[in-house]
Amino acid sequence: MALAPELATIGGIAGKFNRAGLVGELVTGMIQGETGRDLVDDARRLLAEYGGDEFVRVSGLENIPKGHGGLIVFNHPNSDILFPAILSLMVKVYDYGGHKPVFLMGEEIPMTQVFNKINPVPGSIALIRRFQHLYSNNIIGVPVSRSRKDYLSGRALALGKAMVMLEAGGVVFVSPEGHVEINNSISPVETLHAGTGKMAIRASAIGVSVVPVGIWEQEDRERIRVQIGGPFVIEGVGSIVAVRELMERVAGELPEQFRGPFANSGKL
Repeated sequence: MALAPELATIGGIAGKFNRAGLVGELVTGMIQGETGRDLVDDARRLLAEYGGDEFVRVSGLENIPKGHGGLIVFNHPNSDILFPAILSLMVKVYDYGGHKPVFLMGEEIPMTQVFNKINPVPGSIALIRRFQHLYSNNIIGVPVSRSRKDYLSGRALALGKAMVMLEAGGVVFVSPEGHVEINNSISPVETLHAGTGKMAIRASAIGVSVVPVGIWEQEDRERIRVQIGGPFVIEGVGSIVAVRELMERVAGELPEQFRGPFANSGKL
């Protein structure tokens, strides 16, 4: 099985944390069991190390619902693209509507990975859980490795927590892929997580809109683009059909070369 692409990006991301002065604070917080740290505040510090708006350009912010919650679904390119993009998007969403961002995040660091088939780095679950505990108001942990005994129960628990946040008017971020794409193009349909489709159905049933977001790196590699599409709802379909529609909507916000199985589908 191939080495997970995240491994090649950990050093660069860790360097940004260090230059932002966050490493010591986070390590101390994890040791002391700190909780409730503000992810938005720390995101601002990290974005300054990436170059802020000069590096990440966010468009379509007017599509984020104001006054109530929203389910934001996005594609999952490599971490060196996704990480600054999501940081910027969370900050922009917060500044635009005052929404506290809640992010569904895997609980493991993959050592080897092919789409959803992963083997985690030994000890990474405990480490990531401590990190997520720091941001207990902003991060919901999700089991990723299917070999875990709590894989199904943990994912069901995460879904329940996300719905509570949506019902309370929060904005929840989730990737229907849940794994790094190959060549930064949307993954095969059969690898998409039906649980995200179920979440979108339940969100739509309580009047919460789904907002598709496309994330990609420009050809000159000097800027990352984040394109927010128009909100929509899912009605009268099963979770598998729903997750396909989610990613088709996301694909509509991406340039043609990154749409994978949804190439030639056009902007929806």
